[in-house]
Amino acid sequence: MSYPQQYWHLYRISLQRRQGYEQMSLPTAQTWLNQAKPDSQGLPEQLLQLFRDRQGDLQGQALAGLCLRCYVSQPILQSCQRLASLFSAQQNFTYQELLPFALNDDGQKLILLDEATDSHQVQLNPNNALHPCQFQIFGVEILRSYGAQRDNKLSLKNWAFLKTKQHPEIRAFLSEFGFQHLTDWALLNRARKTQFDQLAPADQTLLQGFHGVYRRDRRCQANQRSKCKPPTEAQLLEIDSYCLEQGYPSREPKLLLRDLQRLAEQLRQYDLWRSRESLETYDAESGDYAPRRDLPQESFDEGDLEQRELQQFLHRQLAIAFEESLQHSLTEKQQQLAKSKRYKPFAELYFTGLSLYYVQAQSLAEIAPQLGMSSWDQARRILNPGDLLNQVRRQTTEKLLAKLLDLARQKGIISAEPEPNYLSSLCQQLDQFVDQELFAEAAAEIRSGKNRRFDSAYAQKLKHYLPNITPN
Repeated sequence: MSYPQQYWHLYRISLQRRQGYEQMSLPTAQTWLNQAKPDSQGLPEQLLQLFRDRQGDLQGQALAGLCLRCYVSQPILQSCQRLASLFSAQQNFTYQELLPFALNDDGQKLILLDEATDSHQVQLNPNNALHPCQFQIFGVEILRSYGAQRDNKLSLKNWAFLKTKQHPEIRAFLSEFGFQHLTDWALLNRARKTQFDQLAPADQTLLQGFHGVYRRDRRCQANQRSKCKPPTEAQLLEIDSYCLEQGYPSREPKLLLRDLQRLAEQLRQYDLWRSRESLETYDAESGDYAPRRDLPQESFDEGDLEQRELQQFLHRQLAIAFEESLQHSLTEKQQQLAKSKRYKPFAELYFTGLSLYYVQAQSLAEIAPQLGMSSWDQARRILNPGDLLNQVRRQTTEKLLAKLLDLARQKGIISAEPEPNYLSSLCQQLDQFVDQELFAEAAAEIRSGKNRRFDSAYAQKLKHYLPNITPN
């Protein structure tokens, strides 16, 4: 069996390379993979289990961890590049300056976890002796924190991408260039009309509900400049009641909290595209702000404004395209079953089956007898959540591509028929964008096997639609 290079190729810093990094092959990791022969299905989960197995062979544990350190090195690099690109309008720094904070693994040491040490990391020497590490490898810390926070259900790659953005030293570095890392609740609390107008209707309603409840309660606090804390369960229930009154499905407090965190992340992206010259003074902890008196009224950077508008356009059109594609694909799938001689009796059960799969997190084997299906295989052919996901992804990407091409034509960037190279590059970037924003995590949830949970943005939107869909 051949395993992907991402498990035995490590991205590391290189002063000799112009780009500041290199991809290095680790034969030790490759040899161990070929000898251990783990199942390629759900490989990151298997390797993580081996890495954290305290009863296992120390050498095998450390080598499983080495494979995972290779695996997370790419999203660490990509996260640094992403952060730097968001500041590229002013070219204050490059991603190479961020790499030493996070891409600090040379792959030369075998590392294990030990919660008894300050760094939680110990080095395995050739004689199988363990010694405390002199410095902390960030990739290993990602593996430790991912294992400790398994209820988040992000994929390991997405977790690595997120933890890199949250790296304390990277935050401190960015703060020197005017970027402050606000809490989710401070971001939501201070959201302005310009941000509100860019949101999808459902998110606008959610933000209105949050403002009505959260701001009201903060005004009643004795210290209104205190840190913005997460909403209480009582506040979440009140926000949900408001959304329900506006015609949106009810959500459990835990799901509503995740929706608010997703919304905060979207607002965070808007903030990253804002001009670095702030027009307001803002207290990161309290959420209070006021116009600056020392700046001219029309101070802005045209290039930065264009980039911000493009980012807002992408997120707005992605939300619209995704919602339309999901509705269309669900209806189309159910209609295809209704026209099938073989599966017509199950057409009216299609949405029920998806609800059992996504809302109740039942396996296809558990669903089959409840819906009168003969086997797991028949349930897979009828429900096929992976095929639905692929169809929604394809339609979403196509719709978003059409909108982007229209925008490019309006701005005179392309002619009526774009050049093949331009179109190919744009399609590749769009694929990466929609996967990172929506579909990569959703696909990982389907592949996760037993004890899966569906908390991705894709799954949440699907779960909101299913109770209100009427079979044709």
